Amino acid sequence: MRPEPSTRSSVGLIEDTAAFAALEPEWDALWRATEGACPFQHPAWLLPWWGAFGTARLRVAYWRAEGRLAGLFPAYVLEEADGPKLLPVGAGTTDHLDALGAGAEPMLHAVLDRVGSEGVRRADLIDVPPRSGLPGTAVPPGWSAAWAEGAACPVAPTGAIPPGVARKLRMNRNRAGRAGGWAVREAGAAGFETVVALHQARWAADGEPGILADMAVLACLRSVMPRLEAAGLLRLAVLEVAGVAAAATLALLSPGRIWFYATGYDAEQAFVSPGTLLLGAMLEQAAAEGRPDAHFLRGQEGYKYAWGGVDQMNRDGRFTRV
Repeated sequence: MRPEPSTRSSVGLIEDTAAFAALEPEWDALWRATEGACPFQHPAWLLPWWGAFGTARLRVAYWRAEGRLAGLFPAYVLEEADGPKLLPVGAGTTDHLDALGAGAEPMLHAVLDRVGSEGVRRADLIDVPPRSGLPGTAVPPGWSAAWAEGAACPVAPTGAIPPGVARKLRMNRNRAGRAGGWAVREAGAAGFETVVALHQARWAADGEPGILADMAVLACLRSVMPRLEAAGLLRLAVLEVAGVAAAATLALLSPGRIWFYATGYDAEQAFVSPGTLLLGAMLEQAAAEGRPDAHFLRGQEGYKYAWGGVDQMNRDGRFTRV
């Protein structure tokens, strides 16, 4: 059921996909008005995810203030062998999962009350970022909660490249120049296939599949790309050496931040460190645009710390019906 406007603050639920999608204009406006909002909270990311991976049991809480959408907490029920559980919309492929805007506590309570009445006895709030208000909410009656440290998500300053990396960057720029020249171009949504090809080749060389080897994930991301681009949240850059694609990075944008989601490079051009060249150029551009924070997202790969990354820890919450 689609929520009706109200002249006072109120919480409600959406359980219908069409009504969820109909929120997009208000949702976009809320995202742009919310300080610190992450691209993973935008409808351009979450609506295609729901279309790809959603179940029959959508449970989205919303918070309205003076008739306007002021908060949103998208969740759903997943059926598993040991019983159903509540998860945030976006689980699995999304590095940060959080309520958006105001009203986190009443929205969480409304969702848990609803699914508890349906026999759901477990809710996993995974990959909740450090800035979230969800861990500080009161536990609703009939539930217990336990919070634990989750995945590390290193964050680095864009305008302070460490001296060792800066030297490597200068050296490899010189090498690439002698190898026929290098350039970085923004490829937009159409460049996603370059990211896929280079990412898959890189991981295959290491004997690993990588996230972009999953066909369902690929299909979802292919539908996400044009929506992110239309919303102004996509930065997809390709590094060319002597006119040939040597590296490609899929990044997302938000005010003051750049978020690096997936990168691939050509191992045959490793002598110029194409990943380093591309990342250096993207960090310099982000700094020039007034984006001081580079989010490397989940994972503790060494290169993130070489660029000055400092861990920010997600949190995982387990709510259990008592």
